[in-house]
Amino acid sequence: MKSFAPLILCVVCLFWSLGACMATDRDFPAQVKRPVRESISIRQQTQKEEDKWTEEQARLKAEYEKLEEKNRQLAAQNNKLKRDISACQSSIESIKQQTVEIGRITKELNPFLEQTYDRLASFFKDDVPFLRDERSHRIATLRRVLNDSNISIGEKYRKTMEVLSVEAEYGNTVEVYQKKISIDNRPIIVNVFRLGRISLFFQTPDRKTSGYFDTAASAWKILPDKYNRAITAAIEIGLKRRPVELLDLPLGRLAVQ
Repeated sequence: MKSFAPLILCVVCLFWSLGACMATDRDFPAQVKRPVRESISIRQQTQKEEDKWTEEQARLKAEYEKLEEKNRQLAAQNNKLKRDISACQSSIESIKQQTVEIGRITKELNPFLEQTYDRLASFFKDDVPFLRDERSHRIATLRRVLNDSNISIGEKYRKTMEVLSVEAEYGNTVEVYQKKISIDNRPIIVNVFRLGRISLFFQTPDRKTSGYFDTAASAWKILPDKYNRAITAAIEIGLKRRPVELLDLPLGRLAVQ
């Protein structure tokens, strides 16, 4: 019996070891799967974080580029504003200089315009009496312009030169028109011939009576009959009914100022 005891003990140990090994084999898959799942989960979480960071990088890059473009635009606008400000400052300085110059010119020009007007008005008053209404209206209009403080000195100067030009032009032209005049306190209708601004001649429609305006006496005077033909010719020339020719016309006396 003693010889079987060790054998039985060996068999028992063998079965116990086999049981232990079988138990280990059953637990092995669970021990392997757990780290794998954890590894996969960690990898998936890491990938999500990487994707999220990649998206954030792309967003930040786009935002940076947008801000960089905005900065370039602002820099360009800033440079333009600097140029505009510089130009405005130059314009302001130029305007200041022009204002000073205008003030100086105005100070010097106003007396000249007033003197010119006085001469025009005096000359019109003492001149031969032609186009009285038209010329009187022009002189009166000029007076209103010179008195108006809202009108620039440049416009006042232009208007004065305009009146001077018109008055000067009368000296280079001839004109024929009908007018009622008074001879010895007797009103008659006559044809008037204006020779520049030197003399005025008249002739009755029947061509039998001719005369001139005596500037010194400020009155119409009758001429001898010998001048009828010359004055008739002058009127026809003024009406452009015959070519220009030399005529013997009395110029009368000049008014002494």
